This record gives sequence, C-alpha cells and structure tokens, in this order.
Amino acid sequence: MTKAFSQLLILVALFFATWWCFSRIDFVKHFHLAKVSEKAEQKLGEAIIKSIDGNEIASDSALIVLNKIKTIILEANPAIPKDIQLHLIRNKDVNAFAIPGHHIIVYSNLIKKCDSAGELAGVMSHEMAHIELNHVMKMIVSQLGIGAVASVAASNSAIVNQILQKLSTTAFERKQETAADMAGLQYLQNAHINPAGMASFMNKMATMQKDQPEIMEWISTHPDPQKRAQAIADAAKSLTGTYTELITPHEWQILKDATATR
Repeated sequence: MTKAFSQLLILVALFFATWWCFSRIDFVKHFHLAKVSEKAEQKLGEAIIKSIDGNEIASDSALIVLNKIKTIILEANPAIPKDIQLHLIRNKDVNAFAIPGHHIIVYSNLIKKCDSAGELAGVMSHEMAHIELNHVMKMIVSQLGIGAVASVAASNSAIVNQILQKLSTTAFERKQETAADMAGLQYLQNAHINPAGMASFMNKMATMQKDQPEIMEWISTHPDPQKRAQAIADAAKSLTGTYTELITPHEWQILKDATATR
C-alpha cells in the first residue's frame, strides 16, 4: 500500500512538473509559430470576416474618414504594420477588436457611443497595439492551439466561429491589455492626438455598464475600464505636446450619419 501510494505521489509530481514546464514555454517564439501565422493569418482573417454577425457598412465617405484617422496614427508610428484594414460593421453591440491578418472590426454602435473623434482614435490605437504586439495570434494559439489555425485551411467553419467568439468576447491577458493601453497612448502622443479621449471613453463604458446591456461585450473584452482609464490618465500627465484637430466636424458627422440606427 505504501509503495503504491509513493508511486502515485511520484506520478502526480511528474504531471505537475511537466505542466509547469509547458506553461513557461512561449510556443509562438520557440516553435516559430509567428512565421507559420504569416502564411495562415490572412486566410484566417478573411474567414472570420465572412462569419461576423452584421453587415459591413458600404459607405465610401465614412470609410474615407475612418481610414484618415488610421493613416494619421500609422504615419506617426512606423512600428505598426502598414497593411491594417478597417471594417465598419453594423451591429448593436458596442465593440471593436483585432482579428488575424491585421484587420480591425469596428461596430457601428461603438461609434455612436463616441462623443468625439479623439475617443474613437483611442479605441483604434489600442487595437492597433494588439496587432503590433502580436497578441491576436498568441491568444488563438494559447487558448485554442495551433491546430485551430491549421483547421481553417480545411475550411472548418466551426473553428472559425470559435475563434471569432474568443476574439470578440474574451479579454487578452491583463498584462497584454495594459501593454496595449500604454502603446496606444504613445501612438496618440506621437500623432499629436490628445490621449484624453482614450481615458474618457474607458470611463464612459465603466459608468454605462450597469444599465446598458449592449456595452457588456465591450466590458468582457476590455475589463476594469475605470482602473485602466485612471492609469491612462496618470500616464498622460507625464506627456507634453501640441495636439491638433484630428478630423473636421463635417467629417465626424459623416461617420455619425453612416452609423445611425436604420
């Protein structure tokens, strides 16, 4: 009995030791999954876009304005991939999220909740940071496995929907969210965009979460908005510079009109 119990303890110890070792491995780094993803990311991103619930808003004027904001941020921050594509989707939820292939999904109701172009730029800069820091593929690989990416090549729609569900309703690790907040803040500063908009949108979401269920998807993917808004505001205090007008009032109204409830 004593020998059997000792063997059991050894097996349990080996199991946890193995688990601990594997949990410390950066699979994306050590197995070159970033290189694999370069070949699969675009296809995965395209498959996800097709499965998104909602219709892409086909307003050339609205996309021109949205892309103008994107370009201002990109030109001031060379480290961000230049091939980022924005997709404006008519959807009642308040959300924006990055997906594989350097795509950013922006829901129409998020723009409706923004009181200024600066708030929208704050959201966009945060998602751009997730792309630059490779958080999207790291989440997919760590939570669903490399097989999830491979399954897309076999047109596995169930896996595509599962990945979309993860990206649109699951937060990144806390340290990744913090890193994206701080990187996004720096992007705004480099582009001469007042970072106060980033903090004000976070604060707004924290205030509204109790009585407006449509923002719960945002909260689920961007947890602790009040604490993060304060951290952003504190970090912004150390930044100085001259901030310029991001877009004109007329351009902002174009975005508002395109995303109005129909």
